[in-house]
Amino acid sequence: MTQDDTHTERIQMADTPLGWREIFSEANAGFDSLVPFLGVAQMLANEAQLVVEVGCGRGAVVDAAQGRAIQDLRGANRTVIGIDVDPAAVDNPAIDEFRLIDQSGHWPLATGEADLAVSDWVLEHVVDPNQFIAELTRVLRPGGAFVARTVSRYSPLSLASRSVPNSRHARVLSRLQPGREARDVFPTMYRMNTRKDLAALLDAKFEWTVSHRAGLNHYLHPWLRVARFIEAAEPRLPRSMRTTLVIYARKRA
Repeated sequence: MTQDDTHTERIQMADTPLGWREIFSEANAGFDSLVPFLGVAQMLANEAQLVVEVGCGRGAVVDAAQGRAIQDLRGANRTVIGIDVDPAAVDNPAIDEFRLIDQSGHWPLATGEADLAVSDWVLEHVVDPNQFIAELTRVLRPGGAFVARTVSRYSPLSLASRSVPNSRHARVLSRLQPGREARDVFPTMYRMNTRKDLAALLDAKFEWTVSHRAGLNHYLHPWLRVARFIEAAEPRLPRSMRTTLVIYARKRA
């Protein structure tokens, strides 16, 4: 790249906002889940050689303002492998390699192969939590870490979701999240979505903690006034009723 090319590129970047907007939002910074989840994931990825994105999906969540996948953990001297039960995830633009999870639920990774596993909005869909954690424990090396973001079972969002049959979720979400395609909506189970559930699953093999975060307002963009009210009110709810769980776990050596 010539000096002129570099100068042109810097001019093009001049009006591009740096970083996620939640970092600079007084209302969101202390409660929203994006920074605690992705910030920690990026930090740990910098120490990893092999990162597994569990339930990577096809990469439909894109930061349109910056033209990049918002959850892109790729980097120099690091490989990101995406695994998923959906073959369409092969199109995910933010992974180096895709591997399909077969019907048995076995993760296509060698024992102790991964330094870091990351999972975003996946745990609420897990049918067999014990198998999920068994595979997570198997593929992580001793001292390897797991970072996840999911919906709290006791949140208003989960309560509303469980009141609607899974067959109708795509129709409802099309109103709450305009532009979300039906093929990106999966059945919800909420079988590992409380602190008590996580303790039963993780205590034996992991050091771990969970942070309760707000986020219901993100589902209410079509109703701006309601979203603003919820944004102010949700942090005052009991922790277990806040929308999001951010989970940090490290496999014991």
